[in-house]
Amino acid sequence: MRQCILPAFLAILFLALIFLSYSIFIEPRSISVTRLNIDGAPAKVVFLADLHIRDSNADYIRSVVEKVNSLDPDIVLISGDFILDDAKDLEHISLLSQLKGRKYAVLGNHDYFSSINLAGSRMKVGEKAEANFTVQGYNVSMMDDGLYSPQMADEVKQRLEEAGFRVLRNEYEILDSDGRKTLLVGLDDCWAGKTHLPSNLPEADYSIYLLHEPECIADWDYNLLLAGHTHGGQIVLPIIGAPQSLFGMYSFSGMLVDEPDKKAYVTRGVGSYPMFFGIADMRFNCPPEIVLING
Repeated sequence: MRQCILPAFLAILFLALIFLSYSIFIEPRSISVTRLNIDGAPAKVVFLADLHIRDSNADYIRSVVEKVNSLDPDIVLISGDFILDDAKDLEHISLLSQLKGRKYAVLGNHDYFSSINLAGSRMKVGEKAEANFTVQGYNVSMMDDGLYSPQMADEVKQRLEEAGFRVLRNEYEILDSDGRKTLLVGLDDCWAGKTHLPSNLPEADYSIYLLHEPECIADWDYNLLLAGHTHGGQIVLPIIGAPQSLFGMYSFSGMLVDEPDKKAYVTRGVGSYPMFFGIADMRFNCPPEIVLING
């Protein structure tokens, strides 16, 4: 019996080492370009989310910037989580100044330091159950538990503006693209309880809404809504799926709404949340992505 157990143990150990090596050293940096052809949307729009910029991935973010610029974007949209969990991360936002195109952003929960660990995320699941996600009664104020840093969010906003971004916090912008007007609505972070739709939105040929958390979407009158936050689950195991779903956390990626005149896309994101007590980025069966729309 012992003669059978040892080879089996060694085989399992070998497979575990392969899994860890791939998911730590290869997949988190194997960024791909997902191309979406969406009727009516502006051309050459690049969409990103969840960069989580910090010392350990600064070189990777530089390569992401180069990859985005190689796509020659006209518009760059980023839906939050620019930093991870330390004020020192702020200095690396300047890397994004090299991005080409007109640049727009909204903030995510990490930019507010809101629920940036598993315990905080589980707490948000309970708070979210009390929220109203209908168009008429939309209200996420109960998610404003005060356990976040508005000062950090303001600092992220300032650094982004210095890097050439327009940061939209429940605000809108009219974009002129090929003679057509696109309404861009940027919604502030839901997990900080800050999301509400701007009033008196103007008419436009097309509308894009930008929001960090996809579970906070309402049936608003948009043509395209773009969100991040989930990392696609980050670790997606065969049969089991994403383990984070077991904790009640949203792990979807891809087209969330797919109708002729209304679509919502959730990106897998660019960065990764470090695991093993913050030691290593990990991704498995869920590579990071750059989204290119009509490019």
